[in-house]
Amino acid sequence: MRKDLLFLAAIAAAAMFSAGCSPAIFKKGAFAADDWETWTGWNDEYGSHEVRGDGLYYHLTARQDDSRDEPSDGYAPGLILSRELSGTKWQADLEADFKIPPGQMKRFSYGIWMGGDAARPSVGNASALLKVLVQRQNGPRPADDSLTLFCLPGGKPFPLPKKLKVLRFARDGNYFTVSYAMNRKTFIPVLRLDASSAEDAPSQKFFLGGFAGGDPQGAYARFKSLKINGEETLR
Repeated sequence: MRKDLLFLAAIAAAAMFSAGCSPAIFKKGAFAADDWETWTGWNDEYGSHEVRGDGLYYHLTARQDDSRDEPSDGYAPGLILSRELSGTKWQADLEADFKIPPGQMKRFSYGIWMGGDAARPSVGNASALLKVLVQRQNGPRPADDSLTLFCLPGGKPFPLPKKLKVLRFARDGNYFTVSYAMNRKTFIPVLRLDASSAEDAPSQKFFLGGFAGGDPQGAYARFKSLKINGEETLR
């Protein structure tokens, strides 16, 4: 009987991933449930989130990997949260902080994902036409403690100040820009990208995922504010 239940659970999980996303589970009044998607971790076991009065918390689980869509090498796909972005002109301002103790490698990945509208927006999903993502990580070496901007495919990494206050992603037609502010007022440009190769992507999302090589030691990300075109989405 136990084996039969596990087999049925595995079938259900496979069907869930082939179909796209699971229902959003954000609390009404704190988050707009219809505006967010929850792409659960493998067997709903890798990564978790909770809504509190001071923001959205994302907690890592050992051996979750935001670059995989199938289990392999002892790692499994982890929870991804995403929000659809509309149109070709928008601005998204994010304020976040992180608790990432040193030890085995741990990271949070977040930013803009463009690709299929039913595709899971993982870092490694092959359907993505463009990823403008930021990774906040820590690991066994002092140099691992970093905040870095990437543009994939093919872009070089840009180091960012770990103590920045606001990170701004913006789109204007086929151009994407990223800038940051240390004081919420003066924004410093970091990246301007011509993304005309991705202009026909069916979907563009703001996403959040994570990776943990081993025991995450309570690592979490807290999204305090996400303003899209000036409108707060997290309170």
